[in-house]
Amino acid sequence: MRRRGSSGGTDGYDRRVSLPDRFFDLAQAHLATLRRDAAAEIEAAAAFTADRVAAGGRLHHFDTGHTAREPIRRAGGLVGLHAIEARWDLVHATPPGREPPGLASTYYYDNEAMGRMVAARASLAAGDVLWLVSNSGKEPFPVALALGAQARGCAVVAITCVAFSRSVEAKHPSGRRLFEVADRVIDTRGPVGDAAVDVPGLGAPICPLSGLLNVAAGWALQAATVEALLARGIAPAVYKSVNLPDGFAFNAEAERRYRERGI
Repeated sequence: MRRRGSSGGTDGYDRRVSLPDRFFDLAQAHLATLRRDAAAEIEAAAAFTADRVAAGGRLHHFDTGHTAREPIRRAGGLVGLHAIEARWDLVHATPPGREPPGLASTYYYDNEAMGRMVAARASLAAGDVLWLVSNSGKEPFPVALALGAQARGCAVVAITCVAFSRSVEAKHPSGRRLFEVADRVIDTRGPVGDAAVDVPGLGAPICPLSGLLNVAAGWALQAATVEALLARGIAPAVYKSVNLPDGFAFNAEAERRYRERGI
């Protein structure tokens, strides 16, 4: 680790270790915990997903966090992963130029009706699987979306931080959080409050880990799902980087195969 002068002060903050190094240390520790402790959860969720996909179900994805597009149409990703996205201004439409201040960034995850609407409009069907990502899982939106999916016969695999979720009040009228309604749960085991690096004098820690952990859990789930499908004799269609010479042609063929087989 990078060292700095003396420890300095009596506030318990070891200034010999830089803040970036402390972040990397904590990130690596949490990723190692995720890999070790969530392995069985990832395997179970992948087998559950593969069974449904092999039987003709579709695979959907919704992320309430900051990495919503991470697994969609990516090199090495599943062609059949259907992205569900939602915009608050489509629910509360206003004429151009008359939008209330901050509308584009309005936090809509506290809106239960929005979750129900997305479930109704997202083409979820019996036999499908929804991979639903929400770090705290406490807001009405992801719970309403999960319940709405299940009402349509679409199972839900949640990627969430259970310790964080247990530490906060459920906002959905049912009194439940995402991990309490999902069919399968992958617990990222992140820090309560998300931010991980304590810095005396700031009043709050810095450097959230949910993005890293959600992405790592999501790609591990994709890898495990590919493995589970291969074990069932199914080679799923995947994307190749479009920056490679044959990338566009490869992906066009992969998408054609997916349209024909649904996998």
